[in-house]
Amino acid sequence: MVIEVLLAVLVAELIIYLLSNYHKGFSARIRRTGLNVGLFTLMIDVGKFAGLKVRRFNTVSRIVGFVGIANLISLIALFYWIAIPSLLNIIKSVTSAGVVGESPFVPVVPGVTIKGLSIIYFLLSIAIAIVAHELSHALIAINEGIEVQSWGLGIFLIFPFAYVRIDDESFNKASLSSKVRVLSAGILSNTALAIVVLLLMNYVSGILYQHIAVVICGLDRSLGPDAPAILANIPVPSVINSINGTPIKILSDLRSYLISIANKSTSLVLNVSKFNYLIDDSIVDSIDGYQLIEVYKPSYYPRLGILVVEAYLPSVPKELYYLARAFFWIYLVNISLAVFNAAPLIITDGGRIIDEFLRKYGLRKVSNVIQALTIIIVVVLLITGFVNFI
Repeated sequence: MVIEVLLAVLVAELIIYLLSNYHKGFSARIRRTGLNVGLFTLMIDVGKFAGLKVRRFNTVSRIVGFVGIANLISLIALFYWIAIPSLLNIIKSVTSAGVVGESPFVPVVPGVTIKGLSIIYFLLSIAIAIVAHELSHALIAINEGIEVQSWGLGIFLIFPFAYVRIDDESFNKASLSSKVRVLSAGILSNTALAIVVLLLMNYVSGILYQHIAVVICGLDRSLGPDAPAILANIPVPSVINSINGTPIKILSDLRSYLISIANKSTSLVLNVSKFNYLIDDSIVDSIDGYQLIEVYKPSYYPRLGILVVEAYLPSVPKELYYLARAFFWIYLVNISLAVFNAAPLIITDGGRIIDEFLRKYGLRKVSNVIQALTIIIVVVLLITGFVNFI
């Protein structure tokens, strides 16, 4: 159902674009509404800032300037700390073994790399992140005395976004420090939002962890037909309640127990409870009474051959569960957007800040080289990430 709705949105955007370009009557009506139409892009101004004057808060300027630059430098360092070793590993993998190495970046493709209800959480998080980002640009610009003409909402493909229109002439006349504050404010807002949501997520997760179980979601057949779990015919999916009387509540409990017997020949009694459905990370139906499964593990098998995950029991408070998932996606989207926007790319705030700095000292060509190399790194990692995913 989600995929059908998203496809309908794309078809509607394409129809509006074609009609606005090739049907004069429709195009005139669109212009009267104030809607700006591009290929798979719709934008409309919602409010006006033109002529708005406020008293400047110097304390805000100093804090945003200092913290914003510190945040920018940290995120740029984080970006290259992740990207460069990954790129080198990919090159090494391709040149030595002829296979594609792992990439830390996977392109966001709803329905492909993001599926099910996660698409809804993702789109909601995108909307929140971009509103915070653009609103921060506008507020700091106004505080710096830079004219902001309007703000609006839009959609690109299926991704909602917000925007502010900062007057180019007013921005170009501003001092370098004011430009940096305005450009770094969006990145800083996403970082701050990610930190706040992470703290809230950890608090909620602490409550939800009381409703966590370790679930056997599959058997590892790569170990061969004589793997202990396969010979014992362990039911899948099922909850592990205990092993030889030792309670198993979370994955670390299971990991610690299996490490203690890794090189031993031993007989195990698994107390498990069967169920039928596991959707995302939740058990959505009732759990049967327990049954005891005898498993013999020879010393030459370091593993039992079970594939396990942590999942929420049916007793989990649904409101907190959905809230935790929303927090997770808001955190992930905001920290990802902050890191990406800090990277020195042509289209990012980080790229514009570096360009402003280097251009001031006659080093525009250095800025172009940095951004071109960074684009190459990002493209290689994104392509590799998508190839690995599919």
